[in-house]
Amino acid sequence: MENNTEEFEKALIDVRKAHRLIFKYQEKMLDLMNYIKSRLDFPEFIGKKHFSNSVGAKRSGSGMQRIWHNMWAWDFVYPYVYEYYLGDLPLENYDCNLSLIQYSDTGYFDQNNQEVTRIDVEKFVDEEQSVSKILFVLQAVPKNHKAWKWDIDDLIMNKKYASSSHKTDVLENNNTKLILYSFPLSHFIDENSTNNALNEFCTYCKSNGIAGLELI
Repeated sequence: MENNTEEFEKALIDVRKAHRLIFKYQEKMLDLMNYIKSRLDFPEFIGKKHFSNSVGAKRSGSGMQRIWHNMWAWDFVYPYVYEYYLGDLPLENYDCNLSLIQYSDTGYFDQNNQEVTRIDVEKFVDEEQSVSKILFVLQAVPKNHKAWKWDIDDLIMNKKYASSSHKTDVLENNNTKLILYSFPLSHFIDENSTNNALNEFCTYCKSNGIAGLELI
């Protein structure tokens, strides 16, 4: 019993360290996403949790949250997969909107066993083989149409785009375009590397017919 208690106390030290590390990590992510928003001149900064449900209020206006015994522990972990929506921006030939998807860990998306669920964490690809990344998702529609065609929620959870191996894709549907561009988080370690990544993304958009997106 004593040894078990000692091991448990050591594990709790790791838990405390993990919470403080996640705080610092998410603080940096917020700074990064806001910087990208500002440099690309998008108007909004709102977000949405993915991968699992949010913890909802018990009732409207209540400070208490609805929880239950067998709910997913993931529901408490917001930044695991998170969407930052930056709003609409008019460009030369298109109106576009941009979402930045934060994948803190691609371990679930990198494994190919269809029977593995999102709560089978011990069956995810090892941390050393998975990555942390940002997926840029830019929708472009002809000027003044504002007929967005794509289900972003499905795209975010699609292993093709969420995995560590994804690089770029361009999808088209009735004169609308969707640009998907993945960057490892290591491409955003400082202002210079971040600007280089953003210029790379803007150049890719331009090469696919979406001109006018540039840093300010």
